[in-house]
Amino acid sequence: MEEVWEVSEENVIHLPSGETVSVEGEITAEKIKEIARGKGIKKFTVEDEEGYTLTASDFPRSGEVFIKEYNEAKGF
Repeated sequence: MEEVWEVSEENVIHLPSGETVSVEGEITAEKIKEIARGKGIKKFTVEDEEGYTLTASDFPRSGEVFIKEYNEAKGF
């Protein structure tokens, strides 16, 4: 009988500071909000590895995502 090995993909959230957070299991929208809140990030967007903006319906997912702080333009 063959012994089959499997290498699991690492799921990583990249923060605006350059810090990375490894996530057990799939990345969920709730996990992203929890991590952002813990780092004091109030408004943000989330992008995939190719720079495409993700929405809550794109989760759960595996791989890497990037949190980008969102700064609203202020009117004069």
